[in-house]
Amino acid sequence: MVRKAKYRDEEGIKAFGKRLREIRLEKGVSQESLAYSTDLHLSQIGRIERGEISTSISFIYLFAKTLGVEPKEFSELNFQKVK
Repeated sequence: MVRKAKYRDEEGIKAFGKRLREIRLEKGVSQESLAYSTDLHLSQIGRIERGEISTSISFIYLFAKTLGVEPKEFSELNFQKVK
């Protein structure tokens, strides 16, 4: 039997998505290029950046490697920017 999570931090998911987008744009990488490099569908990158879905720690490390940053940069979240 699969159990659903009782707690989902919507604010944190949105803040992570915004941070991913900020880093991606700073590095001059398109969503298409990031999707290709990480073997994720383009729509999934968009959904993560919009905070519609969360992602796994594996993909956080893959995003970091692909974008040439340390994984800890994704933890520098600004919750005030989240709407």
